[in-house]
Amino acid sequence: MVFLVLILTVILLFSIHLLWKCSYWLRHGVRGPRSLPILGNMDDFFLGRKHYGDVYKNLYDAHPNLPYVGIYRLFNEPAILLRSQEMIKEVMIRSFQHFQDNVLWISRKRDPIVCYNPFIAKGEMWKNMRAEILPIFTPNKVKASFPHIKSICEKLDLFVSQQISNSNNSFEAKDLLSKYTLDVVASAGFGLDGASFDNTNSDFTQLVEHLFMPNTWSLLETIALLFSPLLGDIINYRYVPSGVQHWLRGIIGKVLAGRCLQEEPSKVKMTSKSSDFLQWLIEGRHKSHEPVDVATMVGHCSTFLLEGFETSSSLMAFALYEYAKHPLVQARVQQEIDEVLARHGGEMCYDAIQEMSYLGATLYETLRLYPPMMALLKHCTKEFELPPQTVGDKAFQVPVGMVFIVPVKAIHYDADLYEDPSQFQPDRFLDPSFSSNRSLFLGFGEGPRMCPGMRFGLAQSKAGIVTLLSKYSVSLGENSKPFKLSATTFLTAPKDGIWISFKERK
Repeated sequence: MVFLVLILTVILLFSIHLLWKCSYWLRHGVRGPRSLPILGNMDDFFLGRKHYGDVYKNLYDAHPNLPYVGIYRLFNEPAILLRSQEMIKEVMIRSFQHFQDNVLWISRKRDPIVCYNPFIAKGEMWKNMRAEILPIFTPNKVKASFPHIKSICEKLDLFVSQQISNSNNSFEAKDLLSKYTLDVVASAGFGLDGASFDNTNSDFTQLVEHLFMPNTWSLLETIALLFSPLLGDIINYRYVPSGVQHWLRGIIGKVLAGRCLQEEPSKVKMTSKSSDFLQWLIEGRHKSHEPVDVATMVGHCSTFLLEGFETSSSLMAFALYEYAKHPLVQARVQQEIDEVLARHGGEMCYDAIQEMSYLGATLYETLRLYPPMMALLKHCTKEFELPPQTVGDKAFQVPVGMVFIVPVKAIHYDADLYEDPSQFQPDRFLDPSFSSNRSLFLGFGEGPRMCPGMRFGLAQSKAGIVTLLSKYSVSLGENSKPFKLSATTFLTAPKDGIWISFKERK
């Protein structure tokens, strides 16, 4: 009898606790949807029915007249979903000092090299890491790296030609373009040959190529990354597998050993004249009279590798998919490629791809439809007062640690911001009046933590597409499955791939 009473008491107290957590926004006078116990407003995501970005989009669409909405993430965590452009600018730009940290639960113990990534680093560390890599992504540095990109474009062209000549004209776009971007990053980042096209057993192909693709554990890993550090501890979650981290430390250590002799912590003697991102980092440290810290160099190299190959390969894969669906757009891109290359003697160079404005517009439109991250999550790092939701309401004092959600996909698909938002219409990005409002487009983020490698990512993406469309036309593969995005991955990814074929242009 006593045991039964104890059990009933525990159940009662737990129920009261859940009701208390579910009433957070009601108690604070902030409008928003009701919450389910434990699952909050994320039940469709938790059950694998919808991507978290689509869940946020539905919540965004359901409250069209509010500047922000009080919602509940998993485990009934109260959070703010931003809606109005003014509130987004306030959080991302004007009051950035209150929202410096991005929400990603990554263990420094399990993922030491990843914590140097400026997008992931927290506190003051992100400023230092960003300041160190920004100088290597200037227009002049990206232009100086273009010979690396061009040499890999030649490998891409040869690989596709050989496959077609061998009667293999069915390509999974993400797989094909991951090989390309892996080789570009290996060459432009570290001065190495990734051998992704030549050797299916290369380290780059075996260890890295499928890192962010859907798998059996994607949903659990995404929950650990975005919602629960406790779950991350339980499943021993690593953003980058330990084998990849160990391999990267090894190859970067060898490259560093061959390029500089560190006699004393403050004295570095250069032994290489290489022209790649790693070398520019070493030279930057040399000029500043700082030691070439191996851990920091490996951390930066992991950023080049993981972000340099993944987002660009996805961008190009999705772009080719849209070109295949819209042959008139594809023909216009090809016409621009032909005209610009003719002005440059038939040679693809950095200046040539910079002139391809319509190609650039198609990439921006692709990023609008398929943003790498469907939502950006910000931690409140300093108390902040939210203005009232509507006239007559009270302001809300935001506690430190609360999550603010910038629903990127919802904004990109908002019919009040984009005419026919579900349609692929690159011309919208050629309109000067449209592009003047930068917060409408969040494909590269916004504010001080905007993607520092944007120029390089666009350069390698343009070059890869120019290489393919200058010679071929692309169409959807005959046996391709219906296109569908994964509902479980952290980054935007196709569930069953994007299957395409090429036809040589006449």
